Amino acid sequence: MIEDGATNWGEGGSKPLAEGFDIEARQKSIYEWVRQVRGGVLGGAFTVERHMSAAIIYFMLGDRVKRDDVQAAFDEGLLAPLTFDRRINVVSLIASHFMAADEAKTLKGDLNELRNIRNSMAHKPFWFHPELNDKGEVFNVVPMIQRGKAPVALTTQFTAKLNERIATLIERSSKLAEAVGKREVG
Repeated sequence: MIEDGATNWGEGGSKPLAEGFDIEARQKSIYEWVRQVRGGVLGGAFTVERHMSAAIIYFMLGDRVKRDDVQAAFDEGLLAPLTFDRRINVVSLIASHFMAADEAKTLKGDLNELRNIRNSMAHKPFWFHPELNDKGEVFNVVPMIQRGKAPVALTTQFTAKLNERIATLIERSSKLAEAVGKREVG
């Protein structure tokens, strides 16, 4: 989703374009790239959320998880209404029984960071920020998102770090769910 008026850059409106710069083609390619980034973030967050849900289910139900009626009642009555934020809070309490205190604290911080970026990607528009040359002409546009109160440039470097963070969260949340399911204390 692109914010309306995303190319109207403040006082004086749109800036002149540098010679040879095709703003429409650039915006179109960036739009497709941002769509892919968003899909990756939302898909990764969904996977982490599924692992958190599994940890919660195994912790609360134990062996009763094998009973379809018990799990269905738990899923529909207690788990389904939990927001991503509340799942983080619950799984953080559970993690303290299966991880060292510093690992559980780091996990909670990383999950909250994922929640912030996930919410930005899911609920807020992105916009194009112009890069100007020394003549005041637009020679590039950079996609931006609002994360909390700060705007953040969606650069290749930013998304590479984000992908790495999501991958480690998927791994860590999966291991936690597995440990809870096996009742291994670490």
